[in-house]
Amino acid sequence: MRTVVVVAATSLAIVRVAAQQPESPAPAGDWRAHESGYYRVFTRDESDADLVFARQWLDAAERLMASKYRVTPARYHMSVYLLPAPERDINASQSGQNQCCTTGADGIHTGTIYFLGPSASLWRLAPLKSSLGLPKEGLDYHAKVLMSEYIPIGHYAVQDARPAGGWRYYSAPEWFVQGLQEYDGIYHTTDANRRDTSSALLAWARSHRNVFECCDRGLIISDAYNGGATFMAFLADRFGEDVHRRILASGAASFDEALRNETGSAPVTQTFEEFQAWLAGSR
Repeated sequence: MRTVVVVAATSLAIVRVAAQQPESPAPAGDWRAHESGYYRVFTRDESDADLVFARQWLDAAERLMASKYRVTPARYHMSVYLLPAPERDINASQSGQNQCCTTGADGIHTGTIYFLGPSASLWRLAPLKSSLGLPKEGLDYHAKVLMSEYIPIGHYAVQDARPAGGWRYYSAPEWFVQGLQEYDGIYHTTDANRRDTSSALLAWARSHRNVFECCDRGLIISDAYNGGATFMAFLADRFGEDVHRRILASGAASFDEALRNETGSAPVTQTFEEFQAWLAGSR
């Protein structure tokens, strides 16, 4: 997932602006809108199966926001465009993108998700593989992608709910931001993702140990997606999965401080040693 952060002058205190919101986020063509509580899905052709699929996993993401993160996306409203073919920056390599958020006078944060639907002919033209070597044409892959695009709204909402102050989401290293989104997409979608994709992730991490570095410059994970998701899996196993929410909810001034506080204030060298031992023993 690549999130494009768009911040209005009176909106969330997100510190990094990656792009400006286009005047009209809708791609060309005639779109049909399908309303839901906190999101609106747009379709452009006969893609009823994609619409059902999208609603299934957008709703699942909202349930995860409630169960894992203890929030609802009540202050957010996302427009989700189901693309029938590659366009804009959406293609086989990047099949989803979240552009969030601008804030209206009513205090509602609005954004856009572009998603290349599972029925797109592209997925059947060639045997496409993910970075973990798994097929992309299956519904498991697309469920993971769509979950990872929508679940950041829940991550934002956790920080919105803090009484005051604290570190901001996009001040964290990419391996936390992208890694947590990827983790949620793997471990909170299909049985196959929880079983096979998670297994492939750990196998990948054991064969790519060079992406994990420590400790002169702190903890460095050069692959933000797979490496970050692996470290999120370690944190969940070592400290309980609620550690993800606790880090987001922390009122600490920086991400590094929040991470230390929620892992028992252990020095990063100790946490990294525990991670390496965990990775060596994971199966």
